[in-house]
Amino acid sequence: MNSKIDLLNINKLREKLKQGEGSLGMWVGITDPLAIEAIAADCNLDWILIDMEHGGAGWDDLKSILLGWKWANIPVFVRVPSHDHTFIARVLDIGASGVVVPFVNTPEDAAKIVSACRYPPVGTRGNAPRRVSRHYTQTEEYNSTANDNVFVMVQIEHVTAVENVEAIAQVPGLDALFIGPGDMSYSMGIPFQWDNPRLINAIQKVIDTGKSNGIPVAMAVDSTPEEVMERINQGIQLTTIGLDWMFMRNAINEQVENIKKLME
Repeated sequence: MNSKIDLLNINKLREKLKQGEGSLGMWVGITDPLAIEAIAADCNLDWILIDMEHGGAGWDDLKSILLGWKWANIPVFVRVPSHDHTFIARVLDIGASGVVVPFVNTPEDAAKIVSACRYPPVGTRGNAPRRVSRHYTQTEEYNSTANDNVFVMVQIEHVTAVENVEAIAQVPGLDALFIGPGDMSYSMGIPFQWDNPRLINAIQKVIDTGKSNGIPVAMAVDSTPEEVMERINQGIQLTTIGLDWMFMRNAINEQVENIKKLME
């Protein structure tokens, strides 16, 4: 990997993960570039995640989000809605640092996704890095680093994926396993039973598999700082801490309530 070229702002995060450290990410729902710039201008996050599977973001939203978050100089990941090769390629070409791909249940699934994210001879990604190469002004720089730098995460969110997680983790070119506990619980017939031993054991199995194979594990925690820290101590290296507009709403409500108490 050429450490001097980092068009995807990924090297700092990769080094942190290599050292076994935890990293904090955030789901992104705000699409207005000015609002994003205001947040990104002074932001201590390690990465952000745009949800195109459930979050409702479209292509125009993605362009705006990427434009606004360029201020932060951190990786921007996109959760794509499916395994579709063309969709993944477009997301990468437009400037994403990597992808999170849902419902990856077999090593064959994982291998196809990795291939879609890598240029030949190691993959099948077509070469047209428009925006991500800064509109072809740094094409050679991007092409020479993309196979190493694009970050590929696959979601382990089904009981079948848990059964196959050891084989999935051994797929060359895979960068992280992303646990999806909600859908995982549904696939087990125990929806949202967070304290169910089956779900707890399944999550632990993924974490242990990641550790034994040197693959970082990610998970959406989106809860209290204490729970985030608990998951980091458990071995989750990439944790989301919540959603941008929820933080704004909570901060507004907290400020209003604090002022109202003083007015009483």
